[in-house]
Amino acid sequence: MVTRTPIRALSTAVALVFLVGCSNGSAIAPKPSVPQGHARTLMGRIPVVLSPIGMLRVNFNSGQRFMDFNRCPPAGPIEYISDFNDNVIDIYKGNFAGQTPCGRLTSGLLNPQGMFVKESTHELYVANTNDHDVVVFRRGATSPFKTYIDSTAGGQLPVDVTVAKDGTVMATNIVDVGFNVGSLSTWHKDGAFVGNFPNPNGALDYFLTVQKDGTVYFDDNTPNLYKGSCPAGACGSFVATGAKFVFPGGVRSADGDDVVLQDQEGAGGGDVLTYEPPDFGSPTSCAIGAGDPVSFDINRTQHHYFYTDAPNNIAVEIDYPSCALIGTVPGNTSGVLVGVARDEPETL
Repeated sequence: MVTRTPIRALSTAVALVFLVGCSNGSAIAPKPSVPQGHARTLMGRIPVVLSPIGMLRVNFNSGQRFMDFNRCPPAGPIEYISDFNDNVIDIYKGNFAGQTPCGRLTSGLLNPQGMFVKESTHELYVANTNDHDVVVFRRGATSPFKTYIDSTAGGQLPVDVTVAKDGTVMATNIVDVGFNVGSLSTWHKDGAFVGNFPNPNGALDYFLTVQKDGTVYFDDNTPNLYKGSCPAGACGSFVATGAKFVFPGGVRSADGDDVVLQDQEGAGGGDVLTYEPPDFGSPTSCAIGAGDPVSFDINRTQHHYFYTDAPNNIAVEIDYPSCALIGTVPGNTSGVLVGVARDEPETL
């Protein structure tokens, strides 16, 4: 078992922590005494993010100084980057090359994390952690037009979201608002809530993906990568795949069959692990060399890979599967970048 002295970001971000000294609008989180611990909240909606390079300072007034705008092209490749700390999603045109955003979303957002773009509609689904919901934006719009809420008593803290081929919407919840077990939430495409499905190990749920055949994968902090299915949103039992990694990061499908997992604490500043089911014992891999690579998305036709590096406050584009650097874009001044979703113009 690996014992960590630094504390890993709670998907980076939902590490909602017992705070001290927050009268000046910002605070430093105390280090938990238990290795691999994930601190939780004291005040309900006040996030403090823990990173592997120390404690990140959070501006509790963040998000108020940003304005919605969208001057991005109506077609062609764009990337969405969620900034947990500033309650915004920045939008970039084309490949990363140090450019400023062509758009910014703020309406209806409170600590956004994982995201997913539905290919057929170009709609952006956002795990809106501290509003306890999933919100959906049309491309070009600056306000969400649809909201998915888990009606389970108490509410959930969603970390990631995806959409199955049949339109079923699925979200991973790191915990519920009472800080109990992680879970999956599912909805029909019309927004009707189907159910909440607790983590089989009573652990914290992080990121997920769904294959073309309906197979669902999600990772947790035990750490395990689980496999199961949720036909029409009704999830059955999940089993551990046996995939080996240190700390859960983003999960995506590639080429319809492969499973790509970003190990936030793999050797060399995080690893990109590509599994070819049913073999989860010997993935191909490459080292990212980041401070804390949280989640990612893939352009599978061009073999480009986009990830967030939370403590360095940048989003990075690399070649996939070589991990060779292509370019970066900076985050906002007080930003903590978590989610990535790329809208592709071509059929994948």
